[in-house]
Amino acid sequence: MQLILSGIPIEIQKKDIKNLHLSVKPPNGKVVISAPLTMNDKAIEVFARTKLSWIKKQIKKYEEQPRSSKRQYISGETLYIWGKQYFLIFEESRHKNTFNIQGNKVILSMRSESTVKQRENFVREQYRALLQAEIKRLLPRWEKVTGLKCDSWGTKYMVTKWGACNTEDKKLWFNLQLAQKPIECLEYIILHELVHLIERTHNDIFCSYMDLYMPNWREIRRALNESKLDHYEEYEKSALHKLIDRARYTEIKDSVEEYLLSKYPEYKERDSIDLEIENVINIIQNKEDTVDFDVIVTCCIERAQSNRGKTNFIEKWLSVKCQLGLIGELKDFSIIKVDTCQQHDELKSDVFTNELVPVISRDKFEEEAKRFLAKYYPLALEKPVPVPIKEIAENEIGLSIVENTHLAEELSIFGLLILEDCRIYGKNRKVLINEAKRGTVYIDPRIYYERTLGTVNSTIAHECYHWHRHQPYHMLMKAIGHNSKLGKNIKCAIETNKGDSKKWNAEEWLEWQANGIAMRILMPSNTAKIKINSLFNKYNFKEYEEENLEKLELIIDELSQFYGISKQAVKIRMKELGYSIVDGVYTYVNGRYIPNFTFKTNSIGTNETFIIPAADLFKAYYFNNDLRKIIDSGNFIYINGLLCINHPKYIYRDENGTVLMTDYALANIDECCLVFKKGYIYESVYYNQKNYSYFLAKAEIQPSSVEFSFEMNAHNSSLLNQIQSAKKKADAMRRYPGSFAETLVMLMEERKMTNKKLADVSLVGERTIQRLRNEEEYPTSIQSILGLCVGLKLPVPEAEMLLDKSDFKLNSMKEEGYIYKCILGACAVNSIYEINEMLEANNVKPLGSDSYA
Repeated sequence: MQLILSGIPIEIQKKDIKNLHLSVKPPNGKVVISAPLTMNDKAIEVFARTKLSWIKKQIKKYEEQPRSSKRQYISGETLYIWGKQYFLIFEESRHKNTFNIQGNKVILSMRSESTVKQRENFVREQYRALLQAEIKRLLPRWEKVTGLKCDSWGTKYMVTKWGACNTEDKKLWFNLQLAQKPIECLEYIILHELVHLIERTHNDIFCSYMDLYMPNWREIRRALNESKLDHYEEYEKSALHKLIDRARYTEIKDSVEEYLLSKYPEYKERDSIDLEIENVINIIQNKEDTVDFDVIVTCCIERAQSNRGKTNFIEKWLSVKCQLGLIGELKDFSIIKVDTCQQHDELKSDVFTNELVPVISRDKFEEEAKRFLAKYYPLALEKPVPVPIKEIAENEIGLSIVENTHLAEELSIFGLLILEDCRIYGKNRKVLINEAKRGTVYIDPRIYYERTLGTVNSTIAHECYHWHRHQPYHMLMKAIGHNSKLGKNIKCAIETNKGDSKKWNAEEWLEWQANGIAMRILMPSNTAKIKINSLFNKYNFKEYEEENLEKLELIIDELSQFYGISKQAVKIRMKELGYSIVDGVYTYVNGRYIPNFTFKTNSIGTNETFIIPAADLFKAYYFNNDLRKIIDSGNFIYINGLLCINHPKYIYRDENGTVLMTDYALANIDECCLVFKKGYIYESVYYNQKNYSYFLAKAEIQPSSVEFSFEMNAHNSSLLNQIQSAKKKADAMRRYPGSFAETLVMLMEERKMTNKKLADVSLVGERTIQRLRNEEEYPTSIQSILGLCVGLKLPVPEAEMLLDKSDFKLNSMKEEGYIYKCILGACAVNSIYEINEMLEANNVKPLGSDSYA
């Protein structure tokens, strides 16, 4: 329920409590009223109106509270240490992370691919060390001055408080942000929290003690409160938190009251105990069908003291250990025990997120697949056998397989798992399935004809894993009414997870897990290696033999038939298992299979490859200066997904003028081609770099989430050292005339190109070429000029020279300009048709003129 007064939205939460509670929360002043279940809405509104003045004051305080902008922890930012400003210098380091103060600079050394969160956590730990050292020095001094002594203390990152005091345990807490403030601010907070040991509230007695020990404390407090706090993003209750708050509040409250009365009999004289659920943490699956977690609650105990005529409030932080059944409707709930906890205890890592999504790292995928097979088909863990995934789905798990429905107009969705009886809609609200039943898996029958992106078996394995591990998330979404479709089905699209994994939602994590684990179920690691090694022996595979490519094809073919999955899936799985030699066979890149190639097995590692798709080449060219220089040199050309040395030993033209790799080059790829690093889109090396989102949006849909990047490793450095630097073009440039038209005429004469011949190889119309030669005022485009460069086979320096004499500049085109320049440097030897295929696949305008016919 929401109430709006004077334009201020107020969230109303009705609970089994006795008194009204009003809170205004940071950072934006969100207003929440917790009210008893029995109180009517009008009474709540009257209460809110009486508090309007206070609410506005608190909102204004948050609006005016200075906060720093969100830091990226890159060079040029500022940090504060004990009130002094320092300039941050970030240095890349592959060794130990360091944080060194040098003059007015802080040198932060970490990996270049470290995330903002990782850098922030490391810097906070440096603040913790600085703060702890000063507290150890100053706290004993103030304890001696005041005669007050705490039993323990700790440091913690806090959002709205500089310090805290647990008067019962005599424990003090200090905000890590104090290390950024002048040292007198820390002394003020130490004294402030010590005085709370004898006076809980900020009354006259408290102020008198502060005046006695620190006469200028008010000035220090004002300066501290007016200084900037760190950037803070509003806390949003998790899905499990919402469910417990809504459906189990009464049970939690009853168990807490029972615990308090048994432990503190004096609380029987209380007037009321009000409880607030603060968080749900430590979510662990100890049994297959249950999950355990801790519900952290605060209790405000109100006790009347008649002899003084005052009311005493006591705050308690408690942990309620709970258990939730994962079968059916998440209704099997029980409370195991209640215990004390500290307000600022560090949280433990979870096995589930607060949305009941399993926390599974990639290095645990093999283990997850083994758990699945141990339950449903343990024979596959004992010896090499095909995994009958359809029979497992129907007979062991109890799913129904239906293969008669197109799940999208184009083949963009392979499978659909139904978690609750429902109607399934497609594009434009078209009904795809009228009565879909729980436990049904729909398979698009068109995937029987798909040989590169997936197969029926891999799709069924994917859906089976969803059913096996991901039902709790959908049950939770249904229970809290988040979105009706989230609790009913899972659509499994071809396109895999893209974008920064730190920004993924729950369903993207579920898809990532199912994508990664399905193939490991169908080809279990240990027994698959036994099968693969037996085939290497069967075909008498020996390194450096000419017949190796054919043998590898036969091995992949046989494994594909044996396990019932695609050849591409077999190849990917073999590389994961350490058989890098398969990199050169059945290679599918840029929408086609390329000729087989071979290389020395020790020339690349498990996460390296000679192949790079065009989309990744464009990204690497834009972001990596080393690769840009290599391509601009003209020493390499891009052919069949490989970046190969431009030399007659490795490259030739056939009778049709098509550029091909020599047989020698294909047999010795490691001698002539650069190596690329294999990573994943969701943890890209390019994240946080300007314009990365542009290239991500342009890239064509990939069958996997793999991303390839360039680094100057030992192989690439050695290869470059063997190549002589490209010849300087400066002298040759000077002989060309000054105008674009004269230069075009001379270039065509040198290459013996007629207007018609150039039109055929550039896709620029003959009439357009003639008009450009005659210096006529004729509207054209940069795509036409680039088409001429490709048709004339101009190296990068000459192409840039011709462009400079036109009215167009590649640099003015921002990101697309880099793609076009990469084409000039690496692909100009290819035909205009091949180049345009790559450009169109990456949503970039093709070369040539629109009017060409």
